[in-house]
Amino acid sequence: MKHYVVLLGALLLVSNPLFAAENAAPEAAPVAEAPAAVADAAAFGATPPAPDAAAAEAPLAGDAAAVVAENLEFISGEVSVIDEAAKSVTVKLYGEAETEATNKVLTVTADDATDITDGEKDRELKSLTAGTEVDVEYDPASNKATYIFVY
Repeated sequence: MKHYVVLLGALLLVSNPLFAAENAAPEAAPVAEAPAAVADAAAFGATPPAPDAAAAEAPLAGDAAAVVAENLEFISGEVSVIDEAAKSVTVKLYGEAETEATNKVLTVTADDATDITDGEKDRELKSLTAGTEVDVEYDPASNKATYIFVY
């Protein structure tokens, strides 16, 4: 009997319109509220803290990353030269005739953010050798590789 009373009380409480209104999810505020530190400072006549410079630039950094991601290009080819000192890879592009006087090649740079993988494990730039088949995703504006897949 004790369990029925508890369940009945809970059912009445949840079905009560006042309870539902108090515990409903808050609606999104149309205007952004000031952080607590700013509100507290203003209430006591003090100068609010200066906005964080890194936080102010955060939206711009995200926008820049989105712009860069849209401009990436993808090529397939064969590694011809590795320069570990300059952290660069020269790739002979597939689809170009070897008899051409100017074989199409692309030199891209790699850094710590460049993802080099064979699909099973991460690789390092020094593990690449001449003749290795690769796919490269890179930014044509800077020739910086973002991703190198090794076959």
